[in-house]
Order: sequence, then structure tokens, then C-alpha cells
Amino acid sequence: MAKDFKEKIITVNLTKAFDKPVTKRAKSALYILKKGITKETRIDSIKISNKVNEFLWEKGLFKSKRKITVKLVKNKEGIDVYLPDEKVIIKTETKKKKEPQTKQEQVKAKLEELQKQKGSKKEEKKAEAVKEETKTEPAKKEDAPKVEETKEAPVDNKKE
Repeated sequence: MAKDFKEKIITVNLTKAFDKPVTKRAKSALYILKKGITKETRIDSIKISNKVNEFLWEKGLFKSKRKITVKLVKNKEGIDVYLPDEKVIIKTETKKKKEPQTKQEQVKAKLEELQKQKGSKKEEKKAEAVKEETKTEPAKKEDAPKVEETKEAPVDNKKE
């Protein structure tokens, strides 16, 4: 069946674009290309590379190409369309940290990282302080000098 392929090279005839008005030929050539690929593969989701698009629009809006040969590469989502001599880069899905786009997002991300680091340092310092207090408190009680209790004689406030 037409769906069972990984790569395929086809030639699409674009002469039907010349039945359209002069101002719509390149647009209709792109439409005819998509329609021809759908007819060949029976898959609707099509992504056309920039080089194919530039090839179609090379002569401008009024004078489009008559034929185009393209390479079809099947993906999970649908089909990618390339020129036959164009290098195909297959992207593998890897989960990466989303890099902030604007400067404000970059500053916020840095602040969050610093707060996490400071938070962990503060927690470490608190834990160390608690450990030191538990170690030093009994030692302080034992090492502290003993104060002798002295009993003073009661003072009479009576006038003699």
C-alpha cells in the first residue's frame, strides 16, 4: 500500500497552475504539489521544507515551475517534503530544559537557581548550627565554673 514507505522520490506535474490567473500561479503550484503528495501517499499532514518553497517561488509569483521532483520522508506526525539533493536531518526527541527566550525570563531563571542554592546553604547552616548547639550545651554546663552560694547575714533595718 502507499503508506508503507520511509523515503520516496516522486515527480509532480504543476502545469495545471497555468490555468489560473497570472497573479495566483505560484500559490496554486504549492496547492497542486500538496494535492499530488496526498494523492500519492494518502496522508494529509504534510510539511514542506524551505528549500522546496524557495524552488517553487524562484521565478516569482507569475512564472512558476512546470514540474518538481521531491523526496518524501515519513514521520510519526505525517510527511516531510524535501528536494532530492537536500540533506535530511531527522530530529530525535530529547527532553531538555526549556531555555528562557526573553531577558526577563533569563533573569527570573537565574534568580530561582540562586534562591535554590541559597536555600540549600541556609538549610545546611541551620543544620550545622543545631548540631553545634546540641554538642556544646552539655559541655558548657559541665565546664562552667561553679558559683558557691554564700549566705549573707540578715540586715536589720531597725533604728537603734
